[in-house]
Amino acid sequence: MHVPRGLLAVGLTALLLTAGVAGGLGGVAAQSGSDCSYPLTVTDSTGTEITIEEEPETVVTLAPSAAQTMYEIGAQEKVIGISDRGTYLDWDEEKEIVSGDEGFVNTERVIAQDPDIVLAPNIISEEKVEQLRDAGLTVYHFGASETMDDVVEKTRLIGQLTGECEAADAKATEMEQTLDTVAEAVDGEDSPPVLYVFAGYTSGEGTFIDEILTTAGATNVASEAGISGFQMVSDEVVANQSPEWIVVNDEAPGIPDKEAYNGTPAVQNDQIITVNAHSISQAAPRTVDVVEHIASELHPDAYESAQATTTADTQNEDTTAVTTETEAPGFGPIVALLALGGAAFLRRD
Repeated sequence: MHVPRGLLAVGLTALLLTAGVAGGLGGVAAQSGSDCSYPLTVTDSTGTEITIEEEPETVVTLAPSAAQTMYEIGAQEKVIGISDRGTYLDWDEEKEIVSGDEGFVNTERVIAQDPDIVLAPNIISEEKVEQLRDAGLTVYHFGASETMDDVVEKTRLIGQLTGECEAADAKATEMEQTLDTVAEAVDGEDSPPVLYVFAGYTSGEGTFIDEILTTAGATNVASEAGISGFQMVSDEVVANQSPEWIVVNDEAPGIPDKEAYNGTPAVQNDQIITVNAHSISQAAPRTVDVVEHIASELHPDAYESAQATTTADTQNEDTTAVTTETEAPGFGPIVALLALGGAAFLRRD
């Protein structure tokens, strides 16, 4: 059936207007969780109650995880200051470096920026935070992210603190969907022994990298060997644990040319996974990419199947949404036909 373009345009307009009348309040309600409202009062990890009177226009991030989050939610223009470790991000314009010669926060440089809010990840000392507060700045200090869910919620929180709720919620939802796909892929699968090594060090129990590995469906051999925190890994541990996979980062990609390593199934079978150093070391949105990458390497078939299921579910949700919107009173099948024809027309363009 051929639908004239003029009628198509009228039909599409009617469809949009109908959706606005029939589902407008529902649409507003669905987005209410993504809306930022001020004044906003929150309590940070130091137990300090902070009130943000109006939407911040300028933000200083004291560590790269906060800078990465602002970047990933598309709030680059609000960021006016970053640490020297945040320069790896492809900023649209130059940012003021607020760290000193030793990489630590330079209080005077932060104060000179006079930002509306300062984001201080957990690696920033409470003493430094108090110095900035004494200078009259609004500072939010984050607690440590221990799980992937913590990273997701921190993404939403940063959006709330900086007036970027809708974008942050969209990014967080995207992260959740990826993590759900990974969880489905690794469910019921064996957890191969994996070693993360960088410059002779490894990440054991109690580290965020341990959480990354286990979420991706691996057994962290460092934790199994009783290592906690970040420590040097001995040849004995490597040999005894015999990892099937070794994960390295792109800033320290080399594996020691030692018998202990050369004898592992990981090296013998060339099962080495290289990940981005910033993404694996910062509890921020790109961490999810690392989890996904490792899971897809360790469990390729299961991950491919889970990804296909996720894609199918998303397509079904989209189809259901279109069907629901086109069942408004007074239009019915004709409007639905116009909508489908319009979609095809737009795809051709």
